[in-house]
Amino acid sequence: MFGNSMFRAFANEDGRIVGAGRVLADGRDCAYLCDIAVHPDRQGRGLGRDIIERLLVRCRGHRKVILYAVPGKEGFYERLGFRRMTTAMAIFEDQAGAYGRGYLTAP
Repeated sequence: MFGNSMFRAFANEDGRIVGAGRVLADGRDCAYLCDIAVHPDRQGRGLGRDIIERLLVRCRGHRKVILYAVPGKEGFYERLGFRRMTTAMAIFEDQAGAYGRGYLTAP
């Protein structure tokens, strides 16, 4: 996944990857931040913010930067400037699981 991404960022501690993120982008219009993750034991130290800020620098020049967040983490991304979209929609391989995990709302 990371090899096929336009941009990547990692957080390392003691030779271990403890955080990562990647961007799929077309180089002009749309950049999509995905798979932003920080090990639970390392959260709350600014690593996630650092990863996102580094990726956003790389996304400059794109007309829009999009991401979807784990339900309950929206506030973190709002503090970094992201806002809710009213038109976002998705098809998941496991639709029932996506409903159960809070990624989809009932029609």
